[in-house]
Amino acid sequence: MRPNTAIAKLIGLNNHLTSLGSVPRAAVEPLVLMTAPFAPHLAEELWSRLGHDTSLARAPFPVADEAYLVEDTVTCVLQVQGKVRGRIEVPPSISDADLEVLALADPAIVRNLDGRGVRKVIVRAPKLVNIVPA
Repeated sequence: MRPNTAIAKLIGLNNHLTSLGSVPRAAVEPLVLMTAPFAPHLAEELWSRLGHDTSLARAPFPVADEAYLVEDTVTCVLQVQGKVRGRIEVPPSISDADLEVLALADPAIVRNLDGRGVRKVIVRAPKLVNIVPA
């Protein structure tokens, strides 16, 4: 349970919607419904101002579309001797071997190795690659 994170995301959605020229009702009603667990009285007032006669407690809560919950890329941190030397965007399903090849070919890693050989490569796909030079 992280209510602060949820509230921050709702504020971000609200800020985006208010920056639009006109806000569609299909976006406002789910926002009011998602506000209800954190500010029930305010949400009820907004719900009635949207023209609903019944309480929002009777309305179905918005359901997330699974297609939008999948990340296309993940940021992988590249380290040399435990110090961050670069970041690359990789697919979340990348294998350890492919990630190691990408990391060793990265220009920042090549520059930081400075011609030294590689003693060990620690790969925690898809988030981290740590290279220990010889």
